[in-house]
Amino acid sequence: MTPGRVPILPILLAAGLLLGAGCCQQPMPKPQDGRSEPVTAGDAVENQSCANDETLPTFDALFEKVSPSIVNISATLPLPLPEETLSRREKEILKIFARSLGSGFVFDREGHVVTCSSVVLDEERQPLPNIEVILANGKRIKARLLGSDDISDLAVLSIPPDQAPPPLPLGTSTSLKVGDWVATIGYAFGLSHSITAGIVSAVRSADEMNTSHGLILSDAAINPGCNGGPLLDTSGRVAGINLIPGQAEGSLGLAIPIEDALELLEILKTGRRPQRPWLGVSVQYVDARLKESFQLPSTEGALVTRVLAGGPADKAGIQPGDVLVSFAGRPVEDPVSLIEVVRTTAINRKVKIHVYRKGKRKTLTITPRPAPY
Repeated sequence: MTPGRVPILPILLAAGLLLGAGCCQQPMPKPQDGRSEPVTAGDAVENQSCANDETLPTFDALFEKVSPSIVNISATLPLPLPEETLSRREKEILKIFARSLGSGFVFDREGHVVTCSSVVLDEERQPLPNIEVILANGKRIKARLLGSDDISDLAVLSIPPDQAPPPLPLGTSTSLKVGDWVATIGYAFGLSHSITAGIVSAVRSADEMNTSHGLILSDAAINPGCNGGPLLDTSGRVAGINLIPGQAEGSLGLAIPIEDALELLEILKTGRRPQRPWLGVSVQYVDARLKESFQLPSTEGALVTRVLAGGPADKAGIQPGDVLVSFAGRPVEDPVSLIEVVRTTAINRKVKIHVYRKGKRKTLTITPRPAPY
């Protein structure tokens, strides 16, 4: 695993401050005849430069204030070659470079540290050995992985409370507006603290994304090694948690809104996994050709392509080739709408569904269970 490995799945001070009259220059006296003095090009450039100096925020004080609470996360990766093929010196050299690196921040006074699960898990989604939290002063503290979630790519570590820096204050993403300034602080490429800043490009809710959490998009660069660190507003409050950086040049930085993450973090720090409703099916869209083939009245619905043996759908009698058109009284227009309605369904509670099978509409009952992953 590398700092750029993609996980399995898937501010607040506005930049434009009101400038008082005369903040950049003394007012120009009017001529005696009432006409305004002409403004030269040099005056215009000077005035514009002064305005820019006043409106653009600075982040040096913020960086100094929050840096102690933002930590480097390090864990041992498996050696890239079989140990029996390596000399002792080669093993030691490779171990220096075979490290998973990311960032995190102190979440509360109990010594809980938030990071990305992709930083502390291997390719088989098992915890990496020798997880360490490295403080801003270079001190290394052995950390324990309490819980991780592949879907959100979040994880919670634990370090002794008496060795933990102060927790970062939490803000909100709901107060973010497009164009607001935000900053990210982390350990780019595993090196010392670095900071990047930019503006919010968009804020999308979980409902808009049809996923378990929303997203904050910004042009504040999230370099490899900074994933798991905080997205901060201009007051130094956590508005989001940075995800793995994009691979494409010019891609936007992504962060999970802190409100969406809070419930997950509270579950993870107890050692439990988030419970999400699960049906045990794979589905696809219905096009015009499939509509005719399956004798359907329209292209609306989600076509079942696979039913997992022993899963809720299997026990409900759902079969490959069925087309789900209604779930818990809500219409299913396509696979995306099915995901949305299932996401909001209670676990272990019976739900009526309607399917088309061989041109006939059938009513079945299904009981969503917690996802087994």
